[in-house]
Amino acid sequence: MSWKIDARVPVTLLETPALPPGGGYALLAEAEPPEGLPAGTPLVLFTPDEGAAHPAACTCCQGQGAVPAALATLFRGRAMGGPWFDRVIALPRTPRGRAMIEDAMTRDILTVARFRPA
Repeated sequence: MSWKIDARVPVTLLETPALPPGGGYALLAEAEPPEGLPAGTPLVLFTPDEGAAHPAACTCCQGQGAVPAALATLFRGRAMGGPWFDRVIALPRTPRGRAMIEDAMTRDILTVARFRPA
């Protein structure tokens, strides 16, 4: 018998800001949090770079990119005893934001090691 266990945190991309009921998830949102966010839900925001490259080690992404930095913040909070979550819901608001999330989920080595597409 073979076992396949993937302990990475699943990330679901939602096109609409309608959040699922209940909790147990963290939220990665572009630009602003959605309405009706349950209290205590871990949340990080990212802002798509408007086509301008950020300088290396800038304060917003420290050379990683906005989405990998945001996901790293979520993961670090969970690992350091913050609110537990078993999945991440990603809410891009623009095509650029969606592309940034998809790019991070396939190209950033730390993001790929910690998270997987749902």
